[in-house]
Amino acid sequence: MSLKYSKAAVELGKRLVAQLDTGDDLLASWMAHDVAERITLAEQAPDEHKAAARESCAAAISTLWHYRAALPPHLKPLGKLEPVLRTLASLDTDRTKHRYFPQALQEAATADADGTIKEQIDLAVSLDYTARQLVQFALRTAADDAATDAAPWVKLAREAGADTSPEEFVVEWVLQGKPRTSDDERYKADLRRKIEKIEGFIESAKAMIISLRAQTND
Repeated sequence: MSLKYSKAAVELGKRLVAQLDTGDDLLASWMAHDVAERITLAEQAPDEHKAAARESCAAAISTLWHYRAALPPHLKPLGKLEPVLRTLASLDTDRTKHRYFPQALQEAATADADGTIKEQIDLAVSLDYTARQLVQFALRTAADDAATDAAPWVKLAREAGADTSPEEFVVEWVLQGKPRTSDDERYKADLRRKIEKIEGFIESAKAMIISLRAQTND
């Protein structure tokens, strides 16, 4: 997607220039200087050349943003999010179906079972849910600082009309896990439900430890 010349696009370009022009990478510095020169030309070109200068400027910014993932690791605008993105892609924590033994658990959840069998099936489904909640908590905690740093980039790029996926997904996903206000009752109620589930998870784990130890005669 090619950007159109706009105030947001120029601001994105200036932010990229500041990010890349560190002097410790020759190619990155060259790209930064090239974009900086095009921004200056677009702002100062005479009327008869202004349209062409602005088009060239927007194209340079668009290209540099498009290839942001190919920049040196320490210069990537959203580089801190990459480990989180890779982990999310492998775990797929937001899917609604069960993660472990998905088909078996889905069928088990609706099975006509009684007594101990039904109790253990319910436990398995509950453990699957809690495990995913724990994974999400760990990932949101890991991504918190990175998402905070990335949010201004994503906002500016979105305003400029640039592609912000997949980084925008992570930023929004992390922010969704935070309360909108300090007295957000829905958020607190959701936390209480999660605490209850995790406490049940802990009790189940303790019971399993006791059972396993009994089998080892420890």
